[in-house]
Amino acid sequence: MYKDFIKNNISNLSEELIKEYAKKVNIPITTSETHILYQFIMKNYSEILDGNEKSFSYLKEKLNPNLYYKIYNLYSEYKKYL
Repeated sequence: MYKDFIKNNISNLSEELIKEYAKKVNIPITTSETHILYQFIMKNYSEILDGNEKSFSYLKEKLNPNLYYKIYNLYSEYKKYL
């Protein structure tokens, strides 16, 4: 159910929404990190929804370790709903 919702609404995602959500959950994020995360999501959301986490290695290389850890923890927390 949630997978279909995400797939049907991914086009509504924006860098601004990512910034707003990060602020809401107290995750500091720079403009460049927001851009990296947005590009990552748009390119990899389908495989991530299917449980393939290999693409996270790209994020691990591109983001500071603290931010990567927080993002991966959010993903881990929410993947049980997928």
